[in-house]
Amino acid sequence: MNLSAYERGRLEVGGQGPDQGFAHFLREGGADRAQNLNASKDGGLRVTHTKSQAGVRNRIFFTLFILIFFIAVLLVVYLRSPFALVKSVAVQGAQSVSPQEILSDSGITVGENLFQVEPNRTQNRLLEDFPILSAVTVTRSFTQQSIVIRLRERSLAGILAADGSLYQILADGTVLDRDPAGVGASEPIITTAMPVSISLGQRVNNPALLSLCEQLPKLPSAYTSPLSELHIEMYNGSPVIMAFTRDGFEVRMPVTGLAASLRLYYAVHSKLVASHVAPGLVDLMSGQEAVYKPFA
Repeated sequence: MNLSAYERGRLEVGGQGPDQGFAHFLREGGADRAQNLNASKDGGLRVTHTKSQAGVRNRIFFTLFILIFFIAVLLVVYLRSPFALVKSVAVQGAQSVSPQEILSDSGITVGENLFQVEPNRTQNRLLEDFPILSAVTVTRSFTQQSIVIRLRERSLAGILAADGSLYQILADGTVLDRDPAGVGASEPIITTAMPVSISLGQRVNNPALLSLCEQLPKLPSAYTSPLSELHIEMYNGSPVIMAFTRDGFEVRMPVTGLAASLRLYYAVHSKLVASHVAPGLVDLMSGQEAVYKPFA
């Protein structure tokens, strides 16, 4: 038998009065409706919470997009402004090579964009073009808008004149390169009357020349600057050094003990000049005293 909800309510309350049964019906039905309403509200809250998270993500994405856009605009403006241009280029550590040659070979010019300067490429080019350099560092300063090229040179003994050419020669006797421009003109010219084999990048095979090259970089500039040429020749069956000074004197001395020989010579030289003695030959082969001989 099919019973209505009202009738079921009356049966369930055990035949209680209509008012009590109806109240029970309201309680049962109201609870169901309240449960459905709560479920609806819970579902609505969950949907609202999901939409809120999506909105936050969208706002973050939009903010990042605007920030990146403005950074890109500022970067473009900076790159096209005078603040991104090179104002000065300095060369540090140049001794045997001139700063002008380094600047010219580097290709860096005032007014160039700082971001167009490639330090690694410039360093490699300078090391390749100037074998006398052992290390090159190119530094950019964006705050000062400057470029600094720092050089470290190998120890140069002098300029070797052989086979009709001039060569840069290191302290270890390695022949670096021809020196047609006279880059090492401030160093003494080294010559020899003895056979010597010249190969670029290789050490010379002459013991006397190797000894001279080893000693020269250790001498103070006050000793080497007055000398125009150091010539190796045979004297009484042994190699000796004939030094030619810029004021016209000639000095004969042993290959070894170059510093001591020059110290003695300059002491004698000062006395000769003070006495107004004309330039001549100063023989230091005895090692203990100097013998002055005027030119014939």
